[in-house]
Amino acid sequence: MRANTAVLCAICALPSFVAAQVSQQPPTLTWPEPTPGMFTLSNFTFSTGDHLSNLTLHYQTLGTLQTHANGSTNAVLLLHGSTGEAAQFYVDEFAGTLFNRGQTLDVSKYYLIIPDMIGHGNSSKPSNTGLRGKFPKYQYSDMVAANHALLTQHLGVQHLRLVLGVSMGGMHTWMMGQQYPKLMDALFPIACLPTQIAGQNRLWRKFIIELITSDPAWKDGEYTSPPLVSLSGTLSLLQVMFSSAVDYYAKYPTRAAMDAFVDDYLLPHIPDFDANDQLFAWNASYTYNAEPGLRLIEAPLTAVNTADDLMNPPEPQILQWSVAKMKRGVGKAVVIPVSNETFGHGTYIKASVWKNELEMLLAATSGGE
Repeated sequence: MRANTAVLCAICALPSFVAAQVSQQPPTLTWPEPTPGMFTLSNFTFSTGDHLSNLTLHYQTLGTLQTHANGSTNAVLLLHGSTGEAAQFYVDEFAGTLFNRGQTLDVSKYYLIIPDMIGHGNSSKPSNTGLRGKFPKYQYSDMVAANHALLTQHLGVQHLRLVLGVSMGGMHTWMMGQQYPKLMDALFPIACLPTQIAGQNRLWRKFIIELITSDPAWKDGEYTSPPLVSLSGTLSLLQVMFSSAVDYYAKYPTRAAMDAFVDDYLLPHIPDFDANDQLFAWNASYTYNAEPGLRLIEAPLTAVNTADDLMNPPEPQILQWSVAKMKRGVGKAVVIPVSNETFGHGTYIKASVWKNELEMLLAATSGGE
């Protein structure tokens, strides 16, 4: 299977234990090297009322900011998924399909901004601040507010050509569209829904929270050795939820093949993950619910899911009726059928599956290019 290397999140930075169909070889770096940066917000207040004297956001940019006479810009905000980071986008299937000259998000044409969100990557999180289990219990609203400050206060970006988010980043895209309706020309959430996390999607998140917090080895977040039992359960759940039954059966048609995948590529890397980081990241969706504000969105929005996404299943048609609640002509719902190109929730990293929809959205919206 080509997905084996993708399980090593430290290599390609996909969300935890996502066996997405990315190349087994290192990516072909045909897009420019990103420029890293750090932004510190002083005395940041979280939605819980907790404070952090210094909240640091790590980010990367590609391209050069251009501001047009009408105030629009060529800036594109890319938002990663839960437990991911900016680096998750730098694979051939995403960056190699979108960022090169002549491609959809050509970095000679666009200015790409890719932050590590609160609790992720090299931004402030439980494991790198020394706070561990005492880190503020951040929510999606805090992450959106911090990213808005990064754009407007630090980078001087007052307008965006596009917000594109995957999974958790897609949910933030819905939120940004209603909280800052004049900020962007277009919105493109992938692999998510605007409704509160409920049903099976909440079930496995609740399982993860209970697995970690009920593990005696977690020690209220003050462990010195990884709580391996709860981490094993957490990462096993994630592997199931991010994958596709159809794709897995095709790739592992025998018991021996599936067992070898687990034994050789999954279990040995459990100690690589931090339980507090996992716990806080999966708890961050607790207050999420973008449904009440759907009619506040003004920028044209195309929402894309795949039919084999276990987190956002197509059967209840939640995406379609959510878009129907938006202002006439603003929203579009797309559910891509199961094929040999899709592989469950993690399909969001394979831009070739959905880039035509992105190209149509960009062509239909004005950016002053």
